[in-house]
Amino acid sequence: MSSSLTIDALIKKTGRLLAIPRVVGEVLKLLDDPGSRQATIAGLLTQDPALAAIVLRLANSPAFAPSRTVDSMEHAITLLGRNNLRRLVIAGAVTQASDRLPTQALLPLEVFWHHSAYCAVIGRLLAEVEAPSLAGTVFLAGLLHDLGQLVLFSQEPEAAHRAFLRSLSDPNVLTPQDAERAELGFDHAELGGALAEEWGLPDSLCACLRYHHAPMLAPEAVRLPVILVHLANTGAHLAELDSRDWRDAPPVEPAIWTQIRLQPATLLELLDQAQYQVLAVEALHDPNLR
Repeated sequence: MSSSLTIDALIKKTGRLLAIPRVVGEVLKLLDDPGSRQATIAGLLTQDPALAAIVLRLANSPAFAPSRTVDSMEHAITLLGRNNLRRLVIAGAVTQASDRLPTQALLPLEVFWHHSAYCAVIGRLLAEVEAPSLAGTVFLAGLLHDLGQLVLFSQEPEAAHRAFLRSLSDPNVLTPQDAERAELGFDHAELGGALAEEWGLPDSLCACLRYHHAPMLAPEAVRLPVILVHLANTGAHLAELDSRDWRDAPPVEPAIWTQIRLQPATLLELLDQAQYQVLAVEALHDPNLR
């Protein structure tokens, strides 16, 4: 175990790299103010061209099924609604910030965000069936669920590599999270949850990042979104491989099926739809939009 490495130390180390732009904080304040005008929000968003491009791209995407082309920021805000816009602004800010982290061959950014986009889309589709009010939260949690892994591989590549190799040595006994804890004293999910808390994100989102590999350990009040992200993570692996064989993905914790109405077959049925929608979500981190 790396004795000098702690979650707090990693958060301090990455704080500047993962700083959220000033415009984001100002936009979020306006979105929380019922008296704020759409035109004011739109004007502020256009000060960050990358965020503006993300909002317009998603407003025109199959994921939101617009009836006609959305060509103005005010129209996009009306279509998406303030709750969706709030989540997309946070997601866009975090994806932009995390792209400033040094890249590692073991975890290329395009691979990382491709998996994250699948997890976000599948999570939202699952939530629309199980608990529609959670769809936006689960979408954002799916997009950010492995943020701790990205930080580990970018800031502590040698320790992360050792944990990766340790997990490969006996995958039937040692999960990747077990290997991380053995090597580092914590795993990427704990680190991601701590980062979310540092940013002051909602409890449900922090729980999704922290417990997505162990959903039954999540506090009962926020367990349902965690379960949906846990399922979405498995579904994302299957979708990336274009497989419908459960053995090709991380196992689902059996106890969760007693907590939800969803059946295993539903997850598999949603994968085709997710494969169609995921391209739109990848606009969040498309370098051509920067």
